[in-house]
Amino acid sequence: MEISCPVSAERVNEHVVRIIAFMVALTAIFSIFFDSYFPIVLLTFDFALRAFTTGKFSPLKFVAIQVSKALNLKPKMTDLAPKKFAATMGFVFCLLIVATFMLSLNTVSLILTSMLTIFALLESVFAICLGCYVYSILQILKKNNS
Repeated sequence: MEISCPVSAERVNEHVVRIIAFMVALTAIFSIFFDSYFPIVLLTFDFALRAFTTGKFSPLKFVAIQVSKALNLKPKMTDLAPKKFAATMGFVFCLLIVATFMLSLNTVSLILTSMLTIFALLESVFAICLGCYVYSILQILKKNNS
């Protein structure tokens, strides 16, 4: 089932998005394995660049575009709005992870980091964007309340 609720005609290459998600998962796993939340701080900034700007200066997006080109992946375009919403959710998740880590709520930060990893792997491996589903549901609710 494919859910699509574009706010505009803007599109994004799904292959690039999935490569970014894989790098997010690897970074989160690295963070857990080395018990360091500095990588999550870096993810916070990258999510912010992709969520609140065009993503032009996102290091993960830059690398993903280069990987996509190197693998000769034919662009597969999808709606941008749900992906931007998902990036916003990633940003919030990262803020929560960093905050809970700084407050010495290590179990909570580990759970949140594990959830971020699972969400990123679902997007990367299976093209299941949970943030996109939440976005679509919110659009339906918004439309029904109008």
